[in-house]
Amino acid sequence: MRRFHLGLLLLALVAISACGRGKTPAPSGTFETTVVDIAPVLGGRVLSVTRQEGQGVAVGDTLIVLDTQMIALQRAQAAAGQSTLRAQRRVAEAELSRSRRQLALLETTLARTASLLELGTATGQQVDDLTAQRDVARAGVEASRGRLDAIDAELAHLDTGLAVFDRQLVDGVVLSPLDGTVLTRALEPGEVAAPGRTALRLADLSHLELRVYLEAGDLERVRLGQDLAVHVDALPAAPLTGRVSWISAEAEFTPKNAQTRNARAQLVYAVKLSVANLDGRLHVGMPAEVDLP
Repeated sequence: MRRFHLGLLLLALVAISACGRGKTPAPSGTFETTVVDIAPVLGGRVLSVTRQEGQGVAVGDTLIVLDTQMIALQRAQAAAGQSTLRAQRRVAEAELSRSRRQLALLETTLARTASLLELGTATGQQVDDLTAQRDVARAGVEASRGRLDAIDAELAHLDTGLAVFDRQLVDGVVLSPLDGTVLTRALEPGEVAAPGRTALRLADLSHLELRVYLEAGDLERVRLGQDLAVHVDALPAAPLTGRVSWISAEAEFTPKNAQTRNARAQLVYAVKLSVANLDGRLHVGMPAEVDLP
């Protein structure tokens, strides 16, 4: 009788083991999302931070306003210098025009006097004097051109400076690059912002990503764009729908947080599913399980 009971027990264990081997895998993972760190590119005193943690933002919303009054004053000073140079350029243009007219007149007079010299009605001294005056006029034209070129170079330099000031004034107001939610806030009005230091951390929580890992033999069960049922431990009422958005082309070892050494030694493929979170019930770090077909 004892042998009979032992035989039944062995048969039951074998059946359970066989059922376990044939069970469809249900990979699990945690929700994640892409985080964007917002940092001003300018340093300066903070006038306002318009969003608190947990508040939503839209593309183009003003997030941070810096004090740019000094930059505005520097720009006004550069603009005034530009106006002065433009006035000087008008004077230089008039001088160049006058020098050119004088040169043209002297060249005409010199040509006529040279013709009279051949006829004997003019002297060589007159020709020499006119030649000297023409050379002086040519030098005056070149000098006027040089002054005009120097003013143009200075104007170009000021134009670049004004463009820099304009860009700094734009950078003094930090706008949101995405639709999302403020996760963290590390800057307050009255503080001095450091360039490149993270002030706000944003993320789009309307869709979260669930990363799971599959063995090579299970890859044939999924394809890009496929909808799969996702079970969230914190939301047991009904499964959600996740769409396969990415399948890794390269194998990797199971992540270090796997429970056993044997599991960590297995080669697996990462798969990402995009899960809608329009009602905000899902949170980053929540565990979930995927039903494979």
